[in-house]
Amino acid sequence: MKKIGLYTLSALLSISVFYSCTDLEEELNQNLTAEEAAIAGSASDALNAAYDRLKDFQHTDFMFVLMEHPSDEIAGPTRGADWDDGGAWRALHLHTWNSSHPRVVGSWGSALSGLFRATEVLGFVPTDSERAQATFLRSLFIYTATDLFGTVPIREPGEDLAQLPSITASRTEAIDIGITELEDQLANLPATTNPAVANIYAGHALLAKMYLNRAVYKATDADGTPQSGPFTFETADMNRVVELCDAIINSGNYSLEDDYFSSFSPVNSETSSEIIFVSQNTNDFGGEIRRFNFMTLHYNQNPGSWNGFVTLSDFYDSFEDDDVRKSSEIPNLSENSGLTGGFLIGQQFDVNGAPLEDRLGNPLAFTPDFNLANSDEVRGIRVVKYQPDYTNINIPNQDFVFYRYADVLLMKAEALFRTGDVAGALTIVNTIRSMRNASALAALTEADLLAERGRELYWEGHRRNDQIRFGTLLNPVQERSTTSDRTKLVFPIPADALATNPNLIQNPGY
Repeated sequence: MKKIGLYTLSALLSISVFYSCTDLEEELNQNLTAEEAAIAGSASDALNAAYDRLKDFQHTDFMFVLMEHPSDEIAGPTRGADWDDGGAWRALHLHTWNSSHPRVVGSWGSALSGLFRATEVLGFVPTDSERAQATFLRSLFIYTATDLFGTVPIREPGEDLAQLPSITASRTEAIDIGITELEDQLANLPATTNPAVANIYAGHALLAKMYLNRAVYKATDADGTPQSGPFTFETADMNRVVELCDAIINSGNYSLEDDYFSSFSPVNSETSSEIIFVSQNTNDFGGEIRRFNFMTLHYNQNPGSWNGFVTLSDFYDSFEDDDVRKSSEIPNLSENSGLTGGFLIGQQFDVNGAPLEDRLGNPLAFTPDFNLANSDEVRGIRVVKYQPDYTNINIPNQDFVFYRYADVLLMKAEALFRTGDVAGALTIVNTIRSMRNASALAALTEADLLAERGRELYWEGHRRNDQIRFGTLLNPVQERSTTSDRTKLVFPIPADALATNPNLIQNPGY
């Protein structure tokens, strides 16, 4: 793939993007107009560069961290000298981050770098398909920045890069821009089921996600402070969610997998009937998806890892014991280690069934409790969702999943529930639960819907977003005893971005 390497850190700063770890680090000696930039490559080159930015979502230094760590699914306890990192992980769990938090700074730059790259495609002369794919990616990054930061600086295609972005969209404005642009190009998306391509089904899924959350972003005070709900979900938006989900369901191209964990295996996109859209990885370049296991498994497990992230005990307890999502034997794991898919608690074993020990020679038995500031090696429930690729531990083959069929079904169920069709929503939820070997629910509440989304989609990057929509993100959880202020529903804009773009105003509370 030919890289368009002319836009460097200094150039990106001129368009209010601060991105500290990219391939854009050569010095740029001048600002380029769109016409001058066209010399650097083609629409197809630029589109490949925009797709490449999707890999940041699977890197645990960027968006995934902000999408999960403030929720009730993940915590990063300090273990002696391990995992302190200047208190960065504690701040995410305690909702005490600030504008200089490294994951906040990195995620802002990453999201806007992706938006810049997608917009760059439209400054060339793309084919109809390339234009639609770039618009999908542009809407995805607008939606991501809206969800995380509220305010989104947006550059129109062809703008002079020497100038600031012409649009500084508020939270209430940005979601409409993302929806309108993608609706306009939806029919031009490729009619393929290749999950590595922004296909028409991915377009339907992203639009459904944006419509489902639009009420959240519209509930914003005049000064930009986000409201915490309950939200008023417009019937027209919920009906559109159902239409979009039905377009995927009725296509006949997707179905729930008998094997839940096949969507996260080293060959997931090749075998799973659920996967709609991914960031593609190969054993030549696997991004950072390996970190999902490396940051949770113990040093003495296979793979030997970094003994970090855990899940919260209340979240673990929300699963029935027979639910396959809680724990499953997986051939890929059992053949190479003593691991199972799902949650790891209690005594751990090696591939031969021998009990493992921690680094001090004590039994490696994970406990449900942990201390955010001072845990030992065994405290905290560990999670195995994306399975290690034992053909190449450091550069795994599996793709990072953005959208899959079960999420589509649950989005439809939620939209039906919010328009009064509780029976229809319950049928969908119980269909999923039956496939996961969980007992049928006799009735359905909002709390049930949120819990089911958690059980189905844990550690996939949806939980913070879901908890905000259902009004629970600010609630106390294990190792966070107080209710957070509603200003924590968005993250602060990094100081460097404010310094380089005077059109940006810091979010309230920071």
